[in-house]
Amino acid sequence: MPRTSLRTEILQLLDDATLATAQMWNDEISASLEDDSDLTDWMDTLSDTSGMSSPALSPMVLSPPSPASSLTSSWGSMLVDSESTSTVPMTDMIIAPYTQLLDTIEALCDEVEAARILEDPGEPIPKASQLPLLSHFTEHRPSLFRKKLHVNPEVFDNILDQISGHPVFQNQSNNKQLPVSIQLAIFLYRAGHYGNACSPEDVGQWAGVSIGMVVNCTHHVIAALLDQHDEFVYIPGAQSEEMRCAQAFTES
Repeated sequence: MPRTSLRTEILQLLDDATLATAQMWNDEISASLEDDSDLTDWMDTLSDTSGMSSPALSPMVLSPPSPASSLTSSWGSMLVDSESTSTVPMTDMIIAPYTQLLDTIEALCDEVEAARILEDPGEPIPKASQLPLLSHFTEHRPSLFRKKLHVNPEVFDNILDQISGHPVFQNQSNNKQLPVSIQLAIFLYRAGHYGNACSPEDVGQWAGVSIGMVVNCTHHVIAALLDQHDEFVYIPGAQSEEMRCAQAFTES
């Protein structure tokens, strides 16, 4: 099952946030309109009862008595004034934070789509090269040399002499290549291991170089060795002693 990329996951979360913000905006506007409708109904009720006289309420009317119509008029003018001066600002107060939030989400979407790297690689893994140990192994511990590179020191020197002059190790870049001996050691170490031990990451940690350098060294040495193929690999003739021995071994 294909795995969803981190970029797609983040963009999906931002889309969900946009929909949720729009829904909250719609709900608050709807609630505000319902409140305005209740206020209008209350004003209509007050206007309908303004012409009715209520003996029970008459003793409480302060002198000089104000007609109910003037009371309604004053309330109405106050509500109208209040509405005219606060309705627009109240609408702006509702819309402004949602607009700002939507603009922020849109800016985040643009940034995610434009970004080339979304994850912080963190602190780089320290590398401690063990290549200098090969010189010590050559002089004092040839068995450890063979264990690392799977050839004897003498064979390593012979291969190095054969491939050192190859053009693949020459370039016109300001970034010089590693010495051929180091590139050959990296290749032999990688060729002599398998599984995770021959991965560019593990070989890079052993040699103290980057993953890309491990890949480049591998390509360079392989190219140089393939050009030497005809000098070191050959098929014996049908009548040669080697071929007769091989046939006898196969028939036995």
